[in-house]
Amino acid sequence: MILHAQTASASMKLVVIGFACIISSGVLARDADSGNHLSMVSDSTASAREVSRAERLPFNPTPPRYLEDYEYLEDEALRTDLFDPIRYIAIGKSSYLSLGGSLRYSYDYFDQPNFGLNGVGNDHYWQSRAQVHADLHLFDDAVRAFVQFTNTGSQNKEIYSPYDRSDTEIQQAFVDFRLPQREGDRFYSRLGRQEMGLGDLALVDIRAMPNVRLSFDGARFSYRSREGYKLDAFAVRPVGNVRRGSFNDSSKDSGDYYGLYGTLPLNEGLNQDIYALSYQRDERTLNGISGEEDRHTAGTRLFGEQQGFDYSLNLMYQFGKFDNQDIRAWGVLGGAGYTFTDVAANPRLGLSLMAASGDDDRHDGRSNTFDPMFSANGLYFGNAGVTTLSNLVAVGPRLTLTPGSSLKLSPSVLTMWRESQDDAAYMPGMNAIPGTADVSGKRLGTSYNMRATWSATNNLIFDIEYQYYDVSDVIRHAGGEDMQMVALRSYFIF
Repeated sequence: MILHAQTASASMKLVVIGFACIISSGVLARDADSGNHLSMVSDSTASAREVSRAERLPFNPTPPRYLEDYEYLEDEALRTDLFDPIRYIAIGKSSYLSLGGSLRYSYDYFDQPNFGLNGVGNDHYWQSRAQVHADLHLFDDAVRAFVQFTNTGSQNKEIYSPYDRSDTEIQQAFVDFRLPQREGDRFYSRLGRQEMGLGDLALVDIRAMPNVRLSFDGARFSYRSREGYKLDAFAVRPVGNVRRGSFNDSSKDSGDYYGLYGTLPLNEGLNQDIYALSYQRDERTLNGISGEEDRHTAGTRLFGEQQGFDYSLNLMYQFGKFDNQDIRAWGVLGGAGYTFTDVAANPRLGLSLMAASGDDDRHDGRSNTFDPMFSANGLYFGNAGVTTLSNLVAVGPRLTLTPGSSLKLSPSVLTMWRESQDDAAYMPGMNAIPGTADVSGKRLGTSYNMRATWSATNNLIFDIEYQYYDVSDVIRHAGGEDMQMVALRSYFIF
C-alpha cells in the first residue's frame, strides 16, 4: 500500500502550489461562519463525525460506512434500533468500537446489452455483495482504525466485466491519526486502503452500483475548518487489478493518482470547489494508440442552494502527455433545479447539462478525448453502463418526487450527441462502443430512466430502476439496437 509517485511536470507543480496558496489564504482570512451545500454524501461534503444513521437512510444506502458516527449512542436512551448495541461498544471512557455490515442482492435484466454489439440478445443474472466492518475509535478519536471485508458473487451473467465478482477481499483497512488543530477544526491523516469520494463525484467516486466497489491504496490528509473550509491532499493507487479468488486484488500496475481538492464557502448561496488532480499510468490504450500517460486535471465547481433553488457546475481542463501526444481536453458537468416545498410530494424539477471534448484527428499530435477517470457514471447517466463523460454532449430534464417519508421517485430523460464525429462514443472505463469511430454523424440517442427507492425500515431498502436507450444515427449505423435494462436491488444494512 505504499505509493511510489513519480514527479509531476513543472506545469502541474505550479497549479498545485498556486492552488494550495489559494486555499491556505482563504482559511486564514475567513472568520465568518458560512453554510455548506450537501448535494450528495462524499468525503469532501461530510466527515466521519457528520453522517449519522438518520442522514444515511432512507434514500442513499451506499456511502462509505466509515462516514457514519455513532458516538451519540453512548447515551443508552438513544438506542432505538435492534443493532444499536453493536454500533457503540464502550472501551473505557474515551474509546469505543463500532461493528456493522450490509447485504445487497440484485437482479438485472438487459435486452440487447451494449446495444447488441457483443452478439448477446439478452442477459439476466443475480449478483450479491456482503460486507462487514469494525471501526475502532481511541482516545477521543486521536487514533482510529477501520477495517472492512467484502464478498462479491455473480451468477449466470453472459457478458462479464472486471467489477462483477472478486470473492472475498479487504475492501478497506486504514488508520487515522489526528493532527494538531484549532478548537472546532478537524485535521487528520489516513494511511492504508480506503474508499474515496470527492465533491459531486464527477471525477472520484466509490463505484457504488457495480458489484465490486472502488478503493485506493495510499495516504490522504484531510482538513475541515470550523468556518466550513475543507482541503484534501492525497497520493494513492486505485485498486484496479481486480481478479477472481480471495485476497488477491491489488493496486499493482494501476497507476499513481494524486492531487488536492478544496472547498471555499463564499457566501450563503455560493460555494466553490477547486481541484488539481494527476493520474500517471505506464500503459493505456486510447483511440487505437497505446503508451505511457501523464494526465492532469485542473477544475472548479460552483454550487449552492437558496430558497428552493440548487445548482452545481463543474468546469474541467485536462493537459499532459499521452505517448507522444499532447493532452488537451475539457469537460463540463452541471445541473440546476427548483424544489416546490409547498406542493405535495415536494417535487424537484431540474435540468442536467454535460459536455466533454472528443478527438478530431488522432494523427495531429494531440489527444483531445476527455477522461472522467473515476466518475459516478450511474449517478448522471443511469446504471445501464453505456455512457460516460467522454466525447459527449447531453442535456435533459430530471424530476424527483418524495410522496412519502420512505419513498423516492426519480424519472429523467437525457438526449445525447457526440462532441466530435471523428471520435468514438464511449462507455464507462473509456471503452469505445464498437464501430462508432468508423461512422459519421453526432446524434447518439435518448435515454429514459426511472428509479424508485423505498425504505421499508431503517435497515431494509428496496430499489428498482428501469432504463431505455433509444439509439439514433451513430449507434444504429454501427449496427447497434435499442437497449433496455431492469434492475431490482435489496439492501439490508446493520
